[in-house]
Amino acid sequence: MRFKSLINPLLICLVLLVAAASCAKSEQAKDTLSVEPSAALSFKSAENTDVTLAVSTTADSWDFSAPEWLGTERAGETLVVKVTDNTAERSRVGRIVFTAGTADPVRINVHQAGLVPEDEWTEDSENGVAVTLNNEEDKYVFSTSATSLSVSVSVSIEAAAEEDIVVEIALDPEYAREYAFIRNVSCTAVPDDAVAFASTELTIPAGETRSDPVELTIAVSALAFGENHLVPVLASVKSGEAFFAKDAKRVNYVLTRKSAKEGKVRNALFFEVNDTNPLNALEYLLDDGKDTPFFDLVVLFAANINYNADGDYVYLHTNPNVLALLEESETYIQPLRKKGIKVQLGLLGNHTPAGICQLSDWGAREFAREVAEACRKYKLDGVNLDDEYSQPPIIGNQWFTHSSSAAAARLAYELKMAMKEECYWPTEVSIFAYGQISDLPTIKENGAVIDQTQFVDQIFPNYFGAGYPMGNNMGLDRCAGFSVELNLQQNMLNSSLIPKEVADKGYGWAMWFAFDPSGSSSVQNNRERSMQQFNYASNGFYDCSLKEPQYVYNKLGEGQYDPTPYPINN
Repeated sequence: MRFKSLINPLLICLVLLVAAASCAKSEQAKDTLSVEPSAALSFKSAENTDVTLAVSTTADSWDFSAPEWLGTERAGETLVVKVTDNTAERSRVGRIVFTAGTADPVRINVHQAGLVPEDEWTEDSENGVAVTLNNEEDKYVFSTSATSLSVSVSVSIEAAAEEDIVVEIALDPEYAREYAFIRNVSCTAVPDDAVAFASTELTIPAGETRSDPVELTIAVSALAFGENHLVPVLASVKSGEAFFAKDAKRVNYVLTRKSAKEGKVRNALFFEVNDTNPLNALEYLLDDGKDTPFFDLVVLFAANINYNADGDYVYLHTNPNVLALLEESETYIQPLRKKGIKVQLGLLGNHTPAGICQLSDWGAREFAREVAEACRKYKLDGVNLDDEYSQPPIIGNQWFTHSSSAAAARLAYELKMAMKEECYWPTEVSIFAYGQISDLPTIKENGAVIDQTQFVDQIFPNYFGAGYPMGNNMGLDRCAGFSVELNLQQNMLNSSLIPKEVADKGYGWAMWFAFDPSGSSSVQNNRERSMQQFNYASNGFYDCSLKEPQYVYNKLGEGQYDPTPYPINN
C-alpha cells in the first residue's frame, strides 16, 4: 500500500520528537521470564501436596495473579501453591499469570476436582428414578443472523413415573469457564437477561415418561457479533423421588451471532489512522430496513514489526496514533465490534531487518506471542499482514531467515495459533497480497501438512487486481474482487456493474483504502466521492443504496481523536 505524503516539515519534526519519546522504553532490552514446572497443575478435591514453582527473570522484580481459591505463598524466587480443599461437587479451574518487566507473561492453567468424582456426580443421591434433561431438537450449536432464536428442552425417564416429578431449570453462567476449560473451546456465558424461559419448571406426570417441552427464547440481538456464547441450562429435582446423573442434568447451547450479510460480499476498510478516526465506519449503513453496517471489517493501518539491534529482539511497535486507539479501545474500537464490524490490527514493516517474510520459525513464534497478547488486551479480531518497507534480514541471527513466502506462511500460522490460545473469541489473519506474501505455501507442523485455509482468512489485492485463492482448498469467498484507493482515486468504480460481476463470480470481499470523511487532519475529506463509490458497491452487492451519513468523527492531532459525533453540514 502506498502512503499519502502531505505532511509539512514542522509536523514531521514534531512527529519524530513524539515518536522518539514514546519509543524510549521499547528500545531497552526485553526481559526474560520462565517458570518451572510450566505444565498445567491438576489437583484432587482434598489432601493435596503443595507445589513449588521456581521463577527466573532478568527483570528487577516479578509479580503474579491467581484465583481466590488457591492459597499462595511467595518465598524468594519461588511461589508455593497451597490448594485449599474443594468442598463443592463442581471442579474448579483457573490460571496463574506471572509478569515481570517487559517479558512475555507466563500462564499456568490449574484444575481441581470436585468433592465427588465427575463420573459419579449426582444431584442428591441415587434414590428414585434417573431423570435426563433433553434437547428436543438435538441441536446444540447455532450460528445465526436472526434477531432471536428459540429452542426447547424437556425431561424424561425410562419407565412410567409413579408420582409427579417436578424439575427446575435455570441458567448456570458460572459453568461457562469450566465448559471452555474442559472442552478447550473459546466461549463466554450469555447474559442472563438475553434468555427468557417460558417456564422454569418441567413436570413428568404420574404414569408418563416425559414432560411437555419448555421453550427458551434467546435474544441474539443482545449478543456481540462473532463470539461464541454459551447458554448453560442446568436442571435440578424440585419434588418427587428422582435424581440426575451429572451428564444428564445439563444442556449447553453454543451460539454465534453472524452478520446479516453472511454469504454476500463483505467490505473491508483500511483506515489510515494517522489521518482518520475509525469511528466514522459506524455512519455507513445499508438502506435495507435493518441499518446493516456497510463495512464488515476495519483494519487499523498500521502498527509495525520492528527490530531492536541493541537488545536483539523483534517487537510490536505502535506509533502515537495507533497506540492511542489501542489504549482507548473501549472508546474507539469496541463500538465498531458491537455493531458487527470486526477490527484487525495492521502489521507493516518499518525500515528495520524485521519483516513479515523473513522471521525464523522461532522468531515467528516469539513475535506471534506478543501480537496475540495485544489482541487479547485490546480486544481485537485479528491482524492484517503487509510485507513492505523492511530492510534485508540479518542472516545468522536467530530471529531471522532468508526472505520467502514460506517464512510468511509460518508467521501467519503462528499468529493464528497464538491468537487462538490467547483470545476466547474467534480471531483471523488477513493478507495484503503484495510481493512475496501474495501466494503462501502450505506448512508442515509435527509431520502434518497444514493448508492455507488454516491460517489465512482473507486476501486483499493490490490496486487494479483481484485476490486469488492460495492452495487447492481455498475458495474465492476469502478473496476480495477489487480494491479502491479513495484518497488517490486509484481503481475507482464507475458504476455498479463491476461489483455485481464480483458478487456473481463468488468473491467474498471488497477492499477500500484511505477513506477520510472528516478532513480534520492533513488531508481534505473525500466523503462525497467515497459515498458515490460505496453506493455503486452497495447496489451491485445488495440491490440497495446506503443511507445518508448523519455524523462525522474528527481526529484532533498526533495521538488524539475525538469521540464526539458532529452533524454533517451538507
